[in-house]
Amino acid sequence: MTTVRVTETELLRFAQEVFVAVGVPSEHAATVAENLVQGELHGMGSHGVSRLLEVYAERFAGGGVNPNPEIEIVQRDRGCALIDGDNGPGAVVGRAAMDLAIELAREHGSGWVGVRNSNHYGAAFLFARMAMAHDMIGFCTTNTVPQMAPLGGRDKLLGTNPLCVAVPGGERGPVILDMATTQTARGKVQVAAVEGREIPLGWGVDKDDRPTTDPAKVWRLLPVGGAKGYGLAIVLEILSAVLSGAMVGNQVGFMFDAPTTSQRLGHFMGAMDLSGFGDVGAFRQRMDGLIGYLKDSDREEGVLEILVPGEPESRAAEANRRQGIPFSEDIHDVMQRVAERFGVRPLEVS
Repeated sequence: MTTVRVTETELLRFAQEVFVAVGVPSEHAATVAENLVQGELHGMGSHGVSRLLEVYAERFAGGGVNPNPEIEIVQRDRGCALIDGDNGPGAVVGRAAMDLAIELAREHGSGWVGVRNSNHYGAAFLFARMAMAHDMIGFCTTNTVPQMAPLGGRDKLLGTNPLCVAVPGGERGPVILDMATTQTARGKVQVAAVEGREIPLGWGVDKDDRPTTDPAKVWRLLPVGGAKGYGLAIVLEILSAVLSGAMVGNQVGFMFDAPTTSQRLGHFMGAMDLSGFGDVGAFRQRMDGLIGYLKDSDREEGVLEILVPGEPESRAAEANRRQGIPFSEDIHDVMQRVAERFGVRPLEVS
C-alpha cells in the first residue's frame, strides 16, 4: 500500500479551512481541527482527520451540529457541575467541561463535570491529558452510538464507551490509558474498510452472529474481556449519560449518514489534584519507580521492550512530527475529494 505524508501544520490548515467553509466560527474551527489532527498525529486514524473530517463537515453544513453553541453551566455545587453543550461540537464542549473540572479541582481538591447535549468529541485522551499540566490526574469518558450488545444478547444497545485516565509522571513520562470497552474502536473498522484491509478475528460479528475479518460485514462489536467489558460499558453509560440527563443507548443520534441529526451525547470529565495527597514531586518519583519496575522485568521471546499505556501514541506523535503524518493513497484521495467538495486548497503532501 502506497503511503504519502503530510506535515502537522498543513493538515491543521486544511482541516480548519474545511470547517470555516461550512460556517464554523474560526475559533471553534481551530479547536475541532486541532482535535482531529492530534488524533491523527498520535496514530489514531480512527479518531482523526482521515475518518472524521468529511462527516464532521457534513454535520456542520446539515445542521446536525451547532457550530457556535452557547454552553451553559446548568448546575454547580461543591466539586461537581453539569453542563449543557447546546448541541455544539464535542471537541469544543469537551474542552469547556475539562477546563471547568480543573477549576473545580483547584477549589475542592477534585472536580467532576457531567455533560449533556453534545456530539462526538474525538479521542478521549485529548481531554484527560489537559489535567496533567496542572499536576492533576485526568478522567474522561463518553457514551456513543450503540455498537455492543448486552452479554448474551444480539441487539446493539451500548456504545464503545471509551475510558481514559491520564496520570502525570516524572522523568519516564506519564501513563495515559485510553481504551474502548469493545475489542476495538468502531473507527478502526471503518478505516480498514476504506483501505481494503482485513481486521483481526474476534473484533466483531456479522448480522448472523458469525465472526468475520471483513470490516464491511461487521454488524456489532464484541466487548473487551467479555462480561468485564460489558459491565464497564454500563458503568460508563451511567456516568456519561444517566448522570447528566443525556440520551442513553439507542436514543443517541446517528453520526454517519445523518447530517441533520443531533446526537445529544453525554460526557463525564474529572480532575484530581495530586497535592491533596502529599508532595507532587515525591509522587512523580514513585511513578518513575513503578514504570521502571514494569519495564525492567523479563520479556517474552521476541519482545524488544515493555511499554506502558500512552507510550505507543506518544512515540507515534514524535515520529510523525519528524517525518510527516502518514496517509494511505485511498485516504489521501478522500481528502482531495473533500477539498473539491468544500472549495478549499487541496492537502499538500510533504
